[in-house]
Amino acid sequence: MISLQAVNRAICALYQKALDAAGTGAKLVAEDVSKPIIRPSGKVELEDGTDARLLASGRERTATFRLYYFAKDRDRPKLENLAVRGAIGEAFLDGITVEDTYLGIDEGVSFTVTDGVLVASLELTLTEPVPEADAEPMEELNLDLEVT
Repeated sequence: MISLQAVNRAICALYQKALDAAGTGAKLVAEDVSKPIIRPSGKVELEDGTDARLLASGRERTATFRLYYFAKDRDRPKLENLAVRGAIGEAFLDGITVEDTYLGIDEGVSFTVTDGVLVASLELTLTEPVPEADAEPMEELNLDLEVT
């Protein structure tokens, strides 16, 4: 079973590669930042998700990750946001590999810009088998359907 922590690490690694490729010099910062925002920087947050059982043998988990980019110049972020957007699109184009397991991105990466902050959203679905509980096998049932 793939943990959400492992998925988060893989996303952070790909996002940092995208930031490096965009040439911004930005680094990822912790999610729970209480101090003023360091610019340029990136941030990854885990948002909404579900965890459900599929029939008797499977489990499906969904998670939404949001990647934030805070441009160096908060008053003129357009060109930096475009460079980072392109780099994120390239980095996540082929999905994510976590612990030798490929995860496709359900609807691709969606982008929005709010107050000059670029936000990329990734929605993932993890479908995994659930091992059956150890139990005694059923006894053999012999049924005679012939009426006498």
